[in-house]
Amino acid sequence: MTGFRVLKGGILSLLQDTGRLRYQHLGVTRGGPLDAKSASWANRLLDNDPDAALIEVTAGGLELESRTQIMVAVTGGDLNLTLNGEPQPPWRSFWVRQGDRLKFGTPRYGFRAYLAVSMGFQTQPVLASRATVQRDQLGGLDGNGGALKAGDELPCGHLPEEPISREIPMQYLPEISQDIVLNLIPGYQQQDFSKEAWQTLWHSTYSLSQNSNRMGARLEGPAIVTPNKSFLSEGVSYGAVQVPANGQPIIMLEDRQTLGGYPKLGNILPLDGFRLAQCMPGAKIRFKPMSLAEGQQQMRRYLRFFGL
Repeated sequence: MTGFRVLKGGILSLLQDTGRLRYQHLGVTRGGPLDAKSASWANRLLDNDPDAALIEVTAGGLELESRTQIMVAVTGGDLNLTLNGEPQPPWRSFWVRQGDRLKFGTPRYGFRAYLAVSMGFQTQPVLASRATVQRDQLGGLDGNGGALKAGDELPCGHLPEEPISREIPMQYLPEISQDIVLNLIPGYQQQDFSKEAWQTLWHSTYSLSQNSNRMGARLEGPAIVTPNKSFLSEGVSYGAVQVPANGQPIIMLEDRQTLGGYPKLGNILPLDGFRLAQCMPGAKIRFKPMSLAEGQQQMRRYLRFFGL
């Protein structure tokens, strides 16, 4: 078998592709990389299909040994990656030979890195996707939603000769910060929230909670007054900002439940959700309003650029 052997699984290392589409009506969430833009860049560096499977490395600790020779690309946060002990900065591709060892340390900046290989990792799709969703026990190496662990063998291709290495031009590198402003597009329930609630949101700074995960980013800060009424459960979209009874906002992410009945302020711009994915617990988060038209324009530009 050609590919990579997992020596250490790290904090949380998951195989991901662009996600499991067209199954939410069955209660199956999409999954996929939390920082989809960084994942798209990793595949772009290698001329991969945009849906090629790669590894999302959260907070570091992943160690791999190569059983093949192939080009790899690393994007996202700088998790102190080394190749045979030599530092490897992110946002570039490089050649890996049989016996080489890749090791992710603790973050220098950012929180998640993306490791792609030429042609993608060749695992078996489940419901037309390789995306790992632990909550649904779907995808990943064995199809049951497990994180990578020591002893796993990750199948991938083999290149007969070394291609030219690439790196992302400076002007395309995203700003990775632990103090961010999220653009919020108010939703159809906006009138159910009081003027006081909206003032609290726009003028407060929130901290990213330790209890955040791939389902949702939980925020801690001044409580937002919730509407004095009940809401029917409905489909929950990516980036929806729910406000439960305690007034602490939750931003719904890739592994969110497909239905929910909490009141929602609206949705953050997905591009800002990718920036949120690089935030560590304790990061400072604020909100500002954005129009639907502006949000659509930015997303069209992004999707067109990566051929998504």
